[in-house]
Amino acid sequence: MESILKYIAGGIVIKGLYDFFTIETKSPQRRIFISHSWERGSEDYLSLKKKLKEHNVKIYDHSIPSHKAFDEDKREELEKIFRNQMIYCSKILVIANSGIDKNSFVMTEIKIAKELKKEIIAIKPYGQYSMPTFIRNHATKIISNNINSIIKALQHGHE
Repeated sequence: MESILKYIAGGIVIKGLYDFFTIETKSPQRRIFISHSWERGSEDYLSLKKKLKEHNVKIYDHSIPSHKAFDEDKREELEKIFRNQMIYCSKILVIANSGIDKNSFVMTEIKIAKELKKEIIAIKPYGQYSMPTFIRNHATKIISNNINSIIKALQHGHE
């Protein structure tokens, strides 16, 4: 009986040590929404997804996939779609290109993200010195477009 208790106690200690050293290094899967438009070009979106995958950053992307692209002329319908996609996310990523218009759907996405109290992370593209004011004013955080900044932004904050 005593030897069985030693095996059980030893197993518990080993399991505790294993969990301590492995769980600490596991990267949780982040639920994010990446603002983009399939109709107006999605190179930045695809580039960001590729960068995250290459660096083994685990995400669950709530962004609207290309096979579910929608008619951008139906604003009310789009707001419902954006809201449904964002509801379970913790972070909304906006690639803050200087050419984004305030009347674009990015502003709608930002408005919905703020209503849902989501963290809005503006990613400033390489070589760009300015970003649209409406993005700068509403972003929770502004980061550069390098993988270390992106990983750090995804790891911190409320989940």
